[in-house]
This record gives sequence, C-alpha cells and structure tokens, in this order.
Amino acid sequence: MNFGLLGAGWFGREAHLRNLLLIDGADTVAVSSRSDESLQAAKELVGDHLVTTRDWREVVNNDAVDAVIVALTNDQHYEAALAALAAGKHVMCEKPLGLTIAECNEIIEKAGEANCVLQIGHEMRFQKLYKHMKGMIEGGDIGDLQLMWCREFRGPMRPGWRSSEALTGGTILEKNVHHIDLFNWMMEKPPLRVSAHGGTNVLTDREILDNAQVLIEYEDGRRATLELCLFAPNGGECEIGACGDKGRIDTRNQALELVHHKFDNSEPVRMQIADEGDAANFVDGSGRVDRGIKPELEHFVDCVREGKRPLNDGESARLAVAVCLAAQESIKRKETVYLSELLG
Repeated sequence: MNFGLLGAGWFGREAHLRNLLLIDGADTVAVSSRSDESLQAAKELVGDHLVTTRDWREVVNNDAVDAVIVALTNDQHYEAALAALAAGKHVMCEKPLGLTIAECNEIIEKAGEANCVLQIGHEMRFQKLYKHMKGMIEGGDIGDLQLMWCREFRGPMRPGWRSSEALTGGTILEKNVHHIDLFNWMMEKPPLRVSAHGGTNVLTDREILDNAQVLIEYEDGRRATLELCLFAPNGGECEIGACGDKGRIDTRNQALELVHHKFDNSEPVRMQIADEGDAANFVDGSGRVDRGIKPELEHFVDCVREGKRPLNDGESARLAVAVCLAAQESIKRKETVYLSELLG
C-alpha cells in the first residue's frame, strides 16, 4: 500500500512518516512540503527513492499513490481531501476534518461517491489509556455515566501558523477537538447545546484564545466540561475523568495513569496503562508526548485493505467540529449555542 504525505513538516514527518516506516506493507513513495529542509529530512528518513515536491497536488496526482495523509495546515484540509478523493485516493486527514460544517459535509459526501476510506486523525481514541477507560464505562464499572471533564493547563502551542485564527479555525477547533471527540465517543449520546467563556488574556501577541471554559450538555442530562489554559508554566498534564452513579474514573495522559474510585469505601484501584510501538517519544510544542498515532495508522491500513468503516470516521469528526464551532460561537456571542443551529 503506497502512501503519499501531504505536508512533511514537523508533525507530518515526526508523527506520521516515522510511524508509517514501522508498519509492514505501508510504503511512503511521495511527500510534499513548502520547505526544502523538510523535504530533505523526509528523504533522509525514507531513502533517495522518495519523490519530493513543494506542491501537494503532485502527490495527489501521482499514479503510484494509493492513499494520502493530509497533514497540511487546517485551512487546507478541505481542498486537499476533496482533490485526493477525486483522484480515487483513500484519505487519512488530520483533524479537524474542515473549518465549517459545510466543508465536512462535502468531504464526507465525496468519500462516499468515490467509495474511498475517510479517516480523521483523532488518535486519542487509539491510546490504550482511553480505550481502557471506554471499556470500563461500557462494562458498567462506574454505572450510568453522568459527567465527564477535561482539564489541561499547559504552555503555548508551537509558534507559527497555530497562532493564526484563519489558518487554524480557532483555538478550540485546533487544540481541543481531540478532547471533544473523546467526550462524544464515551458519552454515546448526542450533544445538544454548548455554553462557553474564553479570552486572550496573556498571550496577546496571538490572534487565538489562550484560555477557555466549555460546558456541553448531552441528551438525557449528561454533561461534559473542558478547561484549557495555554499560559501555564511547567504544564502539560491532561486530566480526563468520568463519573457515574456507581463510581468515578480519573486519568492523567502524560503519567499514563488511571484511577478507579467506587462508592463503597474501598481503596481506589490505580493502574498504569502504557502504549507500545509508537515512534520514539514524539513530543509536541509544550513537551507533551503524543501517543496513539501508530495504531491509528494501522487501523487506517486495515480499513483500506478490508473495506471497513474507520472508528474515527467522517461523521464522528463532523460532530466534534460542530461542538468546537458551537463553543467558539458561544464565546463570541456570549450566549448558549444549540447544535441544531449548526447541524440542522
């Protein structure tokens, strides 16, 4: 299975390309980047046979390419995904799927028409920590799930395009679509409305929010809350939890720790749940180790080979985008935003 990588910059190369090299039968034959330095670094990883170009369209139109990974800036996902699907390529598109619901809808429609696999880069679903958490919730270990939360106080994201509102689609869409997707996945109920507050209080040299608090209400009264701060020194830990009528789960992403509390006065059960096999220590801009990318790519390869629907498909990605956009709109309008306004 021959891959083309659209965007061989820092993330595309260090996260995707390095992990593709670890997957049997997944050969990267062409990459694009606007940076000659990135193209040279990619060629050093893969070999001199790698086709390199500054124009991602040349990768899409390369007949040797079976599938592409879209790792361009967020504002280019829509155009690149549509072009790849039109060329009959399977698409693994980094999050977010699009900057608007209309973009998401069109990409999903074109994937169906082309009979191509469309998978979105929500790799947290593939982390062992959260797969175990999901299994515990489904197994009734905390009873009827009522509340979830995510608290991430960390340093700023990498400088450059991630500081642009136009290129990212906004902080919550760029940064927290991962956490929103986890909420949606574990809640298994449709989100109904979002109330959010946020601002640019400290990192005033940037266009995007540097802090936010988001409250999401789901069907049957379930709720999830998100707290984000991007100016916390020595930060990086991401705390995600869930509580039902019989117990509670607390997780810490960087510590790979899960703690299960029961309402029977028993001692909490502590577990270390480590991932295996990702390319060594892929670290983001604040020093956090990101995981789950290799199993995500393996899942994509399996879906293409076996004609399966991905766990992180277009429809689930569209819902995560909708919640993020509702949160950003709530901050702008200073009022609650209903998901029906975006999704119809």
